[in-house]
Amino acid sequence: MGTGVVFCRRNDFATIGGYDEELFIAEDVRFLLDLRTLGKSRGQRLVRATSAKAISSTRKWDEHGQWHYFRLIAMFFVTRFISPHKAEQFIKAYWYGDQRTQDEKTQDN
Repeated sequence: MGTGVVFCRRNDFATIGGYDEELFIAEDVRFLLDLRTLGKSRGQRLVRATSAKAISSTRKWDEHGQWHYFRLIAMFFVTRFISPHKAEQFIKAYWYGDQRTQDEKTQDN
């Protein structure tokens, strides 16, 4: 299932509860799976808009270099199986920097 730019009806977004902000990664995949389940219950299906164009951010590539993604995947799987807590720390640091940690501290207070 490809992710990226997603269009859906506002009512459908609300019905499935939007993106799960508790997830640190793959919240877009979870969202699409939930949207697909909703559609199946109505006899509808997800479609890919193949002619739609979008410009994506190269922020992580610019910050870490072009080949960092392969190392990232390897590090994620190794930490995921060795220590789930370390995997979560790794994900937070890579995707959110200090932002997610600060947001959590603010909510705790």
